[in-house]
Amino acid sequence: MTTTFDPAKAKTRLLELVRERAYKDGIDILLASGKRSDFYINGKKVSLHPEGLWLIAKLLLDKLKAYPEITAIGGLTLGADPLASAVAALSWESGQNLSAFLVRKEAQDHGLGARIEGDLEAGQKVCVIEDTVTTGGSAKKAINAVLAAGAVPVVVMAIADREDPDAAPFRAEYKVECLVTLSEIRAS
Repeated sequence: MTTTFDPAKAKTRLLELVRERAYKDGIDILLASGKRSDFYINGKKVSLHPEGLWLIAKLLLDKLKAYPEITAIGGLTLGADPLASAVAALSWESGQNLSAFLVRKEAQDHGLGARIEGDLEAGQKVCVIEDTVTTGGSAKKAINAVLAAGAVPVVVMAIADREDPDAAPFRAEYKVECLVTLSEIRAS
C-alpha cells in the first residue's frame, strides 16, 4: 500500500486514533510521574498500531526537518522504543538518515554495562523522544543519560502533551514539541 503524506491530514487521523485507542477519561490512575490523574493517554496503544506508528514517525520526521543538525533520535525505554525505531527506518527513505538509540532505565548488570543502546558520540546533536509528556520526568532521565554520553539534546518530542502545569520547569529548561495536545484530544 502506497500512501501519500499530508501533515495536516496525518495529524487529524492521529488525533482520531488517539481518541479511539489511547485516551481514557473519568478514571483514577497513577502516572509514571507519581501523580494521580482522572484521565490517561496510553501512547503505546497508538505507537504499537501499524497506521498509528506510521503516522507518528512521518509527523516526527516532518518536525525534525526544522533541526537538520540532529543525527539521532531516542529516549527512555519502553515508550521511546517503537518511535525511535520507526523514525530511524523511515528517515532512510526521506534522506534524513537519523540513527536510533534507546536509554535503559538502569545500566546493564551484565556485558558492557551499557545504559544506552545505539551509538552516540560526544557532541552529537539528538532528539529525545517520549510517548506522553506529563512533568518531563521520563524525558529528563533520558536527557541525563544522553548528556553523560557527551551528546547534546536539542529538542524533546512526544506523541501527546498532557498540558500539565507541573511541566513548566522542564519546559523552561528544554524545548518541547508534541504532535497532539490534551486540548486537541478533548476537542472532538
